[in-house]
Amino acid sequence: MKIFQTIRSLACAALASAAFAVTASNAVAATYYYVNWTAANVAAGTASGTITLPDSSVVTVNFQALNADNTPGTLFGAQTSGGTNYWVPSAPYVGTTVSNAPPDTDILQLAGGLNQRYRVTLSEAVRDPIMPIVSLGSPGTAITYNFTLPFTILSQGTGYWGGTSTSLTALSANILQGAEGHGTVQFSGSISQIEWTVPTSEAWHGFTFGIRTTERIDPIAGRPIPTNTPWAIALLLATILVAGGLRLKARRSK
Repeated sequence: MKIFQTIRSLACAALASAAFAVTASNAVAATYYYVNWTAANVAAGTASGTITLPDSSVVTVNFQALNADNTPGTLFGAQTSGGTNYWVPSAPYVGTTVSNAPPDTDILQLAGGLNQRYRVTLSEAVRDPIMPIVSLGSPGTAITYNFTLPFTILSQGTGYWGGTSTSLTALSANILQGAEGHGTVQFSGSISQIEWTVPTSEAWHGFTFGIRTTERIDPIAGRPIPTNTPWAIALLLATILVAGGLRLKARRSK
């Protein structure tokens, strides 16, 4: 009986170690990789760019502004090579989930209020993409981004044009409101397209996109459990100890 109790104590300790390791791992902010916008046609409402991941794979990103009849809409503006860095200061765009802000001056700009919808299409499904936003709304004019997907506000704060830590608000799972809002929102899951509308006019607000990884590299379903991490090793040890203890107890009960 004492041997079994010892085994059970060791198993509980291993499981606690595994849980602590998982929690610590999840608490670490990840590096995100942002769109390098390489081309934009403001009058035609289009832009394109790429995201290069650490394994040198490339995700192509295309933006479209579309009128209600599906004819081309417009952008307010775009920076694809140089210009003012509106992502400074970086504080609104980093936090417990994202460790790094957009690295350069690239940005797409909207005015809203044009009965248009805006669509970003990626060349392959990505995991949990983020959308950093500059100056959504103003202190006297609240502006909404009405997404077709649910989102989470990851971080916000005082940015290039001002704002506060409460200037962005989730009015619902799909509607983001800003009153001089600077920050980052995230769309969870496996995603290859994001759409939204901006019902009210206010010039201007800007955005870009970033990803951590792709579905191909890190699939949501069927992903094998890594065996070389501390929590996986601890979990395996706990399983072995529990199984051994149950066998020993069965033999003693005969």
